[in-house]
Amino acid sequence: MTTLIQAVPSPSQRQALAYDPLLDDVGFMTCMTLVLLGNYAQTGHLGGPLAYTPYNVAAHLIGPENGGLRSDYRRPKHPYSDKFMLAAGHSIPTCYALWMIMGQALYRKYQQTGDPRYRVDPQVAMLPIDALGFRRGAGALKTLLHETDLEDHPLFAQAKGRGIRALMGHAESTDVTNDVNGGPSGIGIATAAGKAAFWDVAGAPESPKVIALEGEFALTEGHAQELKTQALALQVGKRLRVMISDNNAGIDDRLIGGVIAAQFDGYDLVSQWTSYGWNVFTMANGNDYGEVAAVLKAMDEVDPQDRRPIAAIGKTIKGYWPAAVDGKIPGYGDQLVSYPSHPYALKMNSEYFLALAQTFEKHYGVEFEGIRKGAISNNRERLIQFKTNIDVVMSLLDRNGLGDRLADRLVEIGDTVRDDVKLRISASSDPFLDDRLRVTALPEDQQKVSIRNAISGAEKQVSIALFKKPGEVAGARRAISEIIKWTNYVTDGRFFTIAADLSESINVEHGSLWGHYSPKDNPLGTRLKAPIQEAGNVSTAIGLVSQSASVDPQKFAGVWALSGTYGAFTPLMYTPARVWSQQNQDSKFRMGVLHILAAHSGPETAADARTHFGIFAPQVWKLFPRGQAINLSFWDYNDVAPGYFAAAEIAARDPRVGIITLEVARPDFAVADRNHFADTDLRAAAKGLYVIRDFAPGKPRHGFVIAQGSSSTVNLVKVLPKLDAAGVNVKVIAAISEELFDRQPQAYRDSVLPPQARYDLMVVSTGTRRVWPLRNLGPLTDEYSLTSDFDNTWRSGGLEADVIAEAHLDSDSIFAGVERFANERERRISDQRKLIG
Repeated sequence: MTTLIQAVPSPSQRQALAYDPLLDDVGFMTCMTLVLLGNYAQTGHLGGPLAYTPYNVAAHLIGPENGGLRSDYRRPKHPYSDKFMLAAGHSIPTCYALWMIMGQALYRKYQQTGDPRYRVDPQVAMLPIDALGFRRGAGALKTLLHETDLEDHPLFAQAKGRGIRALMGHAESTDVTNDVNGGPSGIGIATAAGKAAFWDVAGAPESPKVIALEGEFALTEGHAQELKTQALALQVGKRLRVMISDNNAGIDDRLIGGVIAAQFDGYDLVSQWTSYGWNVFTMANGNDYGEVAAVLKAMDEVDPQDRRPIAAIGKTIKGYWPAAVDGKIPGYGDQLVSYPSHPYALKMNSEYFLALAQTFEKHYGVEFEGIRKGAISNNRERLIQFKTNIDVVMSLLDRNGLGDRLADRLVEIGDTVRDDVKLRISASSDPFLDDRLRVTALPEDQQKVSIRNAISGAEKQVSIALFKKPGEVAGARRAISEIIKWTNYVTDGRFFTIAADLSESINVEHGSLWGHYSPKDNPLGTRLKAPIQEAGNVSTAIGLVSQSASVDPQKFAGVWALSGTYGAFTPLMYTPARVWSQQNQDSKFRMGVLHILAAHSGPETAADARTHFGIFAPQVWKLFPRGQAINLSFWDYNDVAPGYFAAAEIAARDPRVGIITLEVARPDFAVADRNHFADTDLRAAAKGLYVIRDFAPGKPRHGFVIAQGSSSTVNLVKVLPKLDAAGVNVKVIAAISEELFDRQPQAYRDSVLPPQARYDLMVVSTGTRRVWPLRNLGPLTDEYSLTSDFDNTWRSGGLEADVIAEAHLDSDSIFAGVERFANERERRISDQRKLIG
């Protein structure tokens, strides 16, 4: 019998929690501040941030003893802080406003007392001066006050020395307590399961926990849907708490009665989450602090043995306002709610803004300056009025002990964050810096190593073969499990894999020394169970690598992770990975490395179907800033270990490198005999490019051939004797990784591929003519190269041999293409001279 998991009754049906009235005051100040941000910046969003404000304020201020955040505003990125995720990225103004108020409370108290308990590094804090940075770039803010002759104006004194902080339009991980780049399209929430799982892997106590805020509209997106399955698969339990703002309002429409016709009343948010097996709490009024506080407390009291993740769904109002009464703004009329309140579409100092401001003025007995005189066109005057009125809100911190109470509360909560949390993993060392992972240290012979399970005490031997003998039949993909296995052996199980229900097929299954991970039954397993959901899987991997247990921001103490699928389907992973790359670039803390395995790439995979044709799709992994990702394309088994560990050496030491991509094909070929290559080095792939066949001395040279990919390179190597016999004198170079090649000494680069070679070169590749293995190739490269899309047509499919022949990458086609390239050298060079003449 199937048992329907019911949602927990709303707190109002139990009993709303008594809470400190501090929340009401700080909440109203937060609402007013975020409205001021939109009013004077004339951009941003209004309704959503207001709806989230009670969630946001309660989570930050009710304290860990009541289920709120255990975090320290003075050290907001402390590894053992609870993780706060504003997954609803466009609602970030509620956080900016709250963080300014919190920062000002501590700043004020420290200025008054000099007590170091209240001191926050100005570079860490968010302060009222940063209101001017809302949705402005850092470059513009450097000169903003100088250009408006306000550098010495007392209103802007907080900018002295530390400048004005740029506040992005969506949440960023560089924000004060935030731990995610929120948006786009549900991506913010999708990493939450991985973040929570990391702390289970690390053996942490119930804290750190993850509290993520999101809205029901974003939860229709694929990444967010996939989170539902992934979080349950990882059994993260109450460590993950997703708080959903359910107001039936998106950007342009309602959800029910809009996007979904009203008659489909079975579309129910609560049952969607319970049907996925989550532990669901509900709130009749998610804008009521008593109910929010009660649900935070109730989530915290869940039995830790209950491994269901938690969702709290509260009915909220998009466009919520603390002083509204029955949908009306006193003294004005109808409250602006639902999707029309989404953007900040109000003119500066408009009637509705005035109505909101007047309720605040009346409630607190304050008066804003200049708001009744209409919009301001002069930028200098706008900045003065902007900062003046932000300070009007902040002046409440000087009344009735409000600022003192808030500062003391922040210190009290912050003091609960400790440096000495006991973990299963070492928090003081980075295992990925181990010298055994260096290319020069890799064992050439098959290894049998002994390992011991630190929890169960079980012992066993594991065989690892990073290299194979020439002639053994094993494609490059067969080496993937071996490099993962070696990494796990050296790092004591810190390399995790998560693949789309094809872990065995893409050869990552056996990289785990202790099998499938389970927080209860097998916490040392590193193979994560996963359904077919590429975006959700890579998001989980990102969540894992984005955490570190090190209290030193310059050191990394965490895990690396790999997510893989067929190359044709890896674009589903690209957007989360792109957002991760931005997060890694800007992080002030060392984080882990994301790995993407584009398995079964190349035209060969069209044997499954044309839908699997994997030549264009894997090339999305070139779409990152240079130096921030290392791309590896393997053709021979013995290239995989040296190529990969060369990339890993770099990534472990260069924080700019946040992604390593590995591209391998399906076919199994005989391992190459490098004794017949010009470069006989078994570890040659570590250099990025290496020479398979050099020019024959004393004969006319016919140009350079760059080989990349599996069948293409194997078949090219097969015809080398035939090319010799035909008098074709070309230099054949294997292209494993341009990024690795770029890091070689100039002398090596010139010896392999001198600058002039780029104008006397063809490519033989299972990739495409749209993206070459190397940049800056000459103008006739396209005309002479051999690629799977030579005729700009999708291949028709069939057996691997049929597909390769149709792609003109069989041995006969390659011979003919290279021979033509050589025979027409004089014309090629002459045509290029004419082009520049």
